[in-house]
Amino acid sequence: MKKRILSILLTAALTTGMLAGCGGQSGGNETERSDSGAIVLDMYHSWSTDTERGAALDKLIQQFNEENEGEIEVKVTINPDFPAYQEKVKTMISTDTTPDIFHYNFNPNDLSRQESGKLMDFTEYMDDEWRARFGEGDLENLTINGEITSIPFEKAGAVIYYNKDLFAQAGINEFPTTWDGLLDACEKLEAAGITPFSLYTADDAWYTCNLFTYLAASYAGIDTLNKGGDINTPEMKQAAEMLREFWNYTTGDAIGANYSVASNNFASGKTAMAIDGPWLIGTLSEVEDQIGIAKAPSFGDGKVPENYVVTDAQTPWAAAATDDKEKEEAIVKFMKFITSEESVKQLTLDGAVFLSPKLDLEDPDVQATGGLLGEYLALNSSAEDSTINIQRNLSTAANSALPSLLESLALDNITPDEFVEQLAAENE
Repeated sequence: MKKRILSILLTAALTTGMLAGCGGQSGGNETERSDSGAIVLDMYHSWSTDTERGAALDKLIQQFNEENEGEIEVKVTINPDFPAYQEKVKTMISTDTTPDIFHYNFNPNDLSRQESGKLMDFTEYMDDEWRARFGEGDLENLTINGEITSIPFEKAGAVIYYNKDLFAQAGINEFPTTWDGLLDACEKLEAAGITPFSLYTADDAWYTCNLFTYLAASYAGIDTLNKGGDINTPEMKQAAEMLREFWNYTTGDAIGANYSVASNNFASGKTAMAIDGPWLIGTLSEVEDQIGIAKAPSFGDGKVPENYVVTDAQTPWAAAATDDKEKEEAIVKFMKFITSEESVKQLTLDGAVFLSPKLDLEDPDVQATGGLLGEYLALNSSAEDSTINIQRNLSTAANSALPSLLESLALDNITPDEFVEQLAAENE
């Protein structure tokens, strides 16, 4: 753990010093070249190399550089603090230091990146073969004003991880199929001295908003939730009311806690459940035999399919606009490489990530995948429908207000109805 913390601190420190050289090519500035004459592409991302997905991505980047030695060289800067990373990307775009290649969480309520005029348009390069690599609708959702300024990449499902040993200690032999049943299970866990849920309020409140979204989908139905629109609805208020009930079954440090605290609480056995993406699997290696993945509960009224999933927002790649055709082609070459069938296979199996570019589920290596990753892939590939985490579609103002509103809800300073009403007002 000390080694991991030191690595993150060093990475963050290096990021501060390296950002000045991360972009600046937008708008036709002179293209940087290495001593060998290779086109240099400055890549900015958030996947720390001490994580499985970061290590897998780093290995592929090194492979690309070796295969294109003397022609293209990808240089990487990493900022593992994702909320801070996203804000930094916005700042870099606004100050004409857009990274040559970067990723971000797509939010249809915040198109400032796409409408900046500083991103590369991939439309002329999107041939039929490359287009066929992506999931249905993903490219269409990322086509803004007729331009493909983002390439679909990560689209991970947030699933319910649970500690089977802790459930057994509380006398629970099967994961509940209904939300009322899950509340009953929470009571049994707590009676056995076990804290049921990892939740938190800081930053994007990812775990808490995953639970909120699952509840909202169960009340309103997947189709209704996917249509977006006003969030000040009776169903959303019902979801907030039940979210407040579940808040009775989380850790004492959940108010003000961030992702690191909440995920560590689950990985260390302090809590029995967490709702997270596949990247959590890499932190569970020492306890993997104790962990299971469950289908999300419902109210048993048919409003959601038997197997549905809340996903993270699409996290695509984008690139700085440039007048240099050679540089554009170098960026496209890398993008096609990183979304290729073999790269996706490596990132999935070695990095435990679930991507928008298609994975060949008939590949023997994929079919032979066992353990938690195998369970994760099986659940996601069989999901009948999905919806995006509510937080990922909130406006900038609503996102800024979210932590304090969640804290007020948890402390009973506002009612569930007031929580939804105030969040909806901020989202206008």
